[in-house]
Amino acid sequence: MSTIDRAEPAAAAQTVQPAVSTGNSGHDVVAAAAALVPALRARAAQTDALSKLPDATVADLQNARLFDMVRPKMYGGLQVSYETYLDAIIEVARGDAATAWTLGLISTGIWLVAVSYPKQVADQVFGQNANVRICGTLAPRKAKTRRVAGGYVIEDGLWMYNTGVYHAQWDQLGIPLVDDAGQVIGRGAALLPVSEITLLNDWDTIGLRGSGSTSVTVKDVFVPDERIVSTSRTLQDDYAATHLRDGLPYRMPMVPTLAIRLVCSMVGMARAAVELFMEKIGTRGIAFTTYGKQDDATVTHLQIGEATAKIDAAESILRQAIRLLETSTERGEKMSVQQRARIWRDAGFASRLIWEGVDQIAGASGTAFINRDAPMNRVWRDVRVAYMHGAIYHDTCYEIYGRAAAGKTPITFLLPELE
Repeated sequence: MSTIDRAEPAAAAQTVQPAVSTGNSGHDVVAAAAALVPALRARAAQTDALSKLPDATVADLQNARLFDMVRPKMYGGLQVSYETYLDAIIEVARGDAATAWTLGLISTGIWLVAVSYPKQVADQVFGQNANVRICGTLAPRKAKTRRVAGGYVIEDGLWMYNTGVYHAQWDQLGIPLVDDAGQVIGRGAALLPVSEITLLNDWDTIGLRGSGSTSVTVKDVFVPDERIVSTSRTLQDDYAATHLRDGLPYRMPMVPTLAIRLVCSMVGMARAAVELFMEKIGTRGIAFTTYGKQDDATVTHLQIGEATAKIDAAESILRQAIRLLETSTERGEKMSVQQRARIWRDAGFASRLIWEGVDQIAGASGTAFINRDAPMNRVWRDVRVAYMHGAIYHDTCYEIYGRAAAGKTPITFLLPELE
């Protein structure tokens, strides 16, 4: 079924009734997400103005149990399949890109913390708050740490693009691991309460404004050893969460799992763009031609065909990658570096296809598109900003895969060393 076949434009509405949960196996998160679309669209201007999600949107996501999608069942979560997660994120992104992006990054934070820490830490994080939300960023702009008895002191650090931090209780931040002499011995991640972090409120962008992906700083904060994890260990699928090993989602490799998550919401953004385009082509003409209706023109049919082919192809690539991840994990097969790099490459390629498809139909949307508050203009800017995320930038993804395929050492700390 194509992007157009599935497009169902929704009417505007201001409020959303909380979704009713019928238990971990009975709650339909996709339907709950779809029900939010009208309210999310109605709040678009407010979301942009705030540069973070409105409280009403956070409440809607919580009531719909969308923050519970990747939360382990043993802690009251839904623990949905990856494809169900994809379908739900797509629906949210149809309503508002920034909301879906934020939900996706908070979900990623929940998943990463769930797999990275032992049960005593998980009990503290998940067991004490039924609505816990977690964010994180693994690549610091700068970070200085000191080894002390029982843990580390983060003396000074700066992390950019900390999506979801306005709505989270915990933040996982990448840090250098050092020995007693202060020499760097590896990369790690520290889990901190958001109350110990300073938000710089510097997120002012052309797109995804409502994601509130502000920079944060930390100064002279102690983090106990139990809340420090080795990134190299995590990248080798050596997860400390042995209590979750029976759950398929918590055995998947960190990369490329996280790369795919970044692209999921872009599919929904693209669907929103297609809906907007299809709504207008029967009511406007083509300037300086005799076409009274755009949908009578052959060029319009070609534009629809090519743009939706790219968007549908991107979605197919993601679904195939998810199936590969789930199948290899079910079989207990450890993915090779080349396999990980290949799926990472595919995520980058999918993001490029989505951008090209959206850019094409935006360019065919008439001069009303140039208005800053035009819905198509907003979607176009959101997709562009998402596409520019360094972890899914296509040239970088291509080079990483090409090096792995050629037997060269990876140029990224996010893949394990070649075996």
